[in-house]
Amino acid sequence: PPLLAAAGFAILLLAVVSSQLRPVIRTMAVSKATNLISTLSAATVDDSLADLQMEYASFITLRTDQEGNVASLSGDIQASSRFKRQVIDGLVNRLEHLDPDELGIPLGTLTGRLLLAGLGPEIRVGIQSVGDVTAQLESDFSAAGVNQTLHRITLDLTITIHLVIPGEIVPVTVREQIPVAETVLV
Repeated sequence: PPLLAAAGFAILLLAVVSSQLRPVIRTMAVSKATNLISTLSAATVDDSLADLQMEYASFITLRTDQEGNVASLSGDIQASSRFKRQVIDGLVNRLEHLDPDELGIPLGTLTGRLLLAGLGPEIRVGIQSVGDVTAQLESDFSAAGVNQTLHRITLDLTITIHLVIPGEIVPVTVREQIPVAETVLV
């Protein structure tokens, strides 16, 4: 009976500690995943712009009148679609091939003790699936000085993944707005 009581107490203690640490683990895992997704998104956009050799003129054709004034802007739908497709494919590929250790949380970090932060074995956090990646190009015009307008094109990304942490699956959605091209219209 004393051994059975000790085992019961140990299990109860483990359950209490686990329930106290679960919110901390969830918060840390979501934070690490969000930061990682933001970094991967920016890198994927940069790589896609370089691979496709795209700049402002790749997205927008600027037409002027006889005096050189801007008469119209027209977007290249095919180039825009090709760019969005490459970004989405590249980002999904990077997320699916993540090293599981990139999202691990060192056990010492959960103690709340500064000296133990970053130490000890890691609690593994994995990505079960990339739920959804959407991309939308947005165009924005703003004043840039006397008789000047800044035209900025941004890529709005929404990325949803599912983190697997011990005992639960946590959905994480990250929204990013990444500038891809801009010019000042005079």
